[in-house]
Amino acid sequence: MATGQADLISNLPDDVLGTIISLLHTRDGCRTQALSRRWRPIWRAAPLNLEGGGSRLREQTVSGILSGHLGPVRRISIFMIKSLPRRYDLWTGHPIVDDTGDARVDSWLGSRDLAHLEELRLSYEYNTHNSTLPPSVFSSAPALRVASFGRCRLPPNLAVDFPLLQQLTLWMVTLTQEALNAVLSGCPALESLGMTEIRGVVCLRIRSRTLRSIGFRHSSYVPSQELVIEDAPCLERARLQPFGTDNSVVTFRVIHAPKLEMFSQLMNTVRLTTTMHTVKILELEGVGDDLDPVLDLSFLKFFPCLERLYIYLNSEIWFSHPLSKNVRTYVSLDDPIECLEHRLKKVALKIYNGKGPIVDFARFLILNAKVLERMEIGLDGNHDDEWMANEKRKLRVEDRASQDAQFEFKRSSWSFLAHMGANLHYMSKTDPFYTFFDGYVAL
Repeated sequence: MATGQADLISNLPDDVLGTIISLLHTRDGCRTQALSRRWRPIWRAAPLNLEGGGSRLREQTVSGILSGHLGPVRRISIFMIKSLPRRYDLWTGHPIVDDTGDARVDSWLGSRDLAHLEELRLSYEYNTHNSTLPPSVFSSAPALRVASFGRCRLPPNLAVDFPLLQQLTLWMVTLTQEALNAVLSGCPALESLGMTEIRGVVCLRIRSRTLRSIGFRHSSYVPSQELVIEDAPCLERARLQPFGTDNSVVTFRVIHAPKLEMFSQLMNTVRLTTTMHTVKILELEGVGDDLDPVLDLSFLKFFPCLERLYIYLNSEIWFSHPLSKNVRTYVSLDDPIECLEHRLKKVALKIYNGKGPIVDFARFLILNAKVLERMEIGLDGNHDDEWMANEKRKLRVEDRASQDAQFEFKRSSWSFLAHMGANLHYMSKTDPFYTFFDGYVAL
């Protein structure tokens, strides 16, 4: 500001200045105290959004910020660093575990009025999975709508009181089934649950009267996990993404989810045990080591009412895999696949390279989907008209089971902007995969 010019911003009312400060990063908001005497008390009384950004904050730092701030807390989003041990065992040289950090978190959360807290994201740094979140983290937060907890343990005898929480994320969390039950029962408005690398439980059982969407990525430390939907009357969407394509397997079982319509999984790393009559939209990603169940599409028997199938294939894996000896051209008349007979209307497939099992995979659908209306195929590069004509012959498009089916090849024109928006509305209610071909153009 030039010398002699009036400070118009400082003349604004305190509540307006407080709103401005609350929109700043925590560090910048705190620095406004140095501007002038007029600004000094504003930050302390303004709504607080405590965000560490990409930085990790020591528990002492968090405690100091919260103890020096008198205004309502709206958002807490931090990576916490536990204090380094100062004492070591004289015999082994190992550090003596110091639990004062957990007690400190318990102290500053328990001492604050969380009536205005809307978003809470807490995670410890790497290699601190034994850090147990204190019970006060789960005490009454009547306005909390979004919560995320990472790299920690849930305490025993847990009591949760999040009456308005809608979105919950648990990643690299060690828990018991009893703790998970307490979380779900303590969130009576929960709509979206995301779980990544959950530890301590081999079989996770979900009971929620309000849950609409669940995402699950299993732990790399547990070679086989099971996710059971015991009672979720409002569940509409489920997405399973195992950690890798090695020998890791997730078993998915549905007992009661009458509204489940959209399902997404990584192929051959999810073991299905339940026929899902309600699922109408299915997404398959990648591929495992055993191609036979994929090539004959036997997994489609679990989805008799399927209408839309979205498939993302890793073309490099498929090209390097030898051709399976069990590839079928047609579905057996003695063992029909119901959705191919009566339901499947749309197929979207990428990345197609015209080589090996990918051709057999696409051709199987073309020759057996009797009510297919449209198939879109995303290519792995640019190809000329002669190549396209040859691919249609290989796929036997003229022999298609549904004479009304339309086929469209697309090439990638990927851009940074397309990438940025590809998953913006991925789990939209109407069709979560409508951005499937973002970055592609029709040929």
